[in-house]
Amino acid sequence: MADESEVLRERLRATSEALGVMNLAGHEVTGRSAPQLMYFAGKDLGLKEATAYDNTDDIERALKSVFAGREEVWKVSLWKNKEDDDFWVYEVETMFIRLLFERCPVRDACLAAGVRMGGVACQTVHGYAAGMLEKIFGRKVDLRTEHMGPGSCLVMLVTTLE
Repeated sequence: MADESEVLRERLRATSEALGVMNLAGHEVTGRSAPQLMYFAGKDLGLKEATAYDNTDDIERALKSVFAGREEVWKVSLWKNKEDDDFWVYEVETMFIRLLFERCPVRDACLAAGVRMGGVACQTVHGYAAGMLEKIFGRKVDLRTEHMGPGSCLVMLVTTLE
């Protein structure tokens, strides 16, 4: 009989393969627009789900609500260039902050299944997180991928000025 860790590894492998199939199937159904469509579907769901959370302007508190659980599963931290004084960058009508995804179960699943990152699965999660953050912050939020790789991904959170 297999030990518990072997069963968990097999479940992860099977989940990764299922995620890979869904990622590829999305492209088959809707073509190249699949990631964008799933981003907006995820965002709609995130807006609905976030009604259970308190509003806050504290980005780290909001991220802990959205990416709940142990750091071994989700590790999302704020990132800035060395020359920048602050994490937030302000422009004319918007402000943004970069999020470093050091641990992400979707990236792990994509890598395990041999599926390209940034597709349907990633964009669905980004949309969901953007919807939740939008509701928690009380202002428009979008997440835009700047870099994706096997070690980490860098995502820009863009929002309106207060």
